[in-house]
Amino acid sequence: MEEKIEILLRGSQFKKLNECEMAEIRKSYDLKRIEIEILYFLSKAGENNTSADICRRLKANKGHISQAVDNLCKRNYLVAIPDTADRRYVHYHITETAKEIVQEITRKWNELTQELFMGITKEEMEELKRIAGKMGKNMERMMKQEENKKE
Repeated sequence: MEEKIEILLRGSQFKKLNECEMAEIRKSYDLKRIEIEILYFLSKAGENNTSADICRRLKANKGHISQAVDNLCKRNYLVAIPDTADRRYVHYHITETAKEIVQEITRKWNELTQELFMGITKEEMEELKRIAGKMGKNMERMMKQEENKKE
């Protein structure tokens, strides 16, 4: 496989870049990487704001997410609201205390992606989205096949 595609698929270069960009925010607010990711996700999540939604989107294990969410709640960055229809679910919402942090995370993220996609046309971006969507579906299918083998 071509090296440039392999680098993108591994994602480690982007992950390292993202960690560098968020380092100042992490240090200022004493946050872990996963906590920053959760805050950013929830700022965009709408009604998809349960632990299961967070796990699905961030591809992290339940224990790790649970611990991070508990910590964010203790620090008054998140509030947990039980689902009115199904008490097994808890919805997480960003508090006023965390809004400034989320604004900083969003600003950094926007700067990062703007620079990352510099020189890429709208058409190329649409093609990238289309290809990434297909690859995502293929990865989901492959992961389900692996899970089925284990059963």
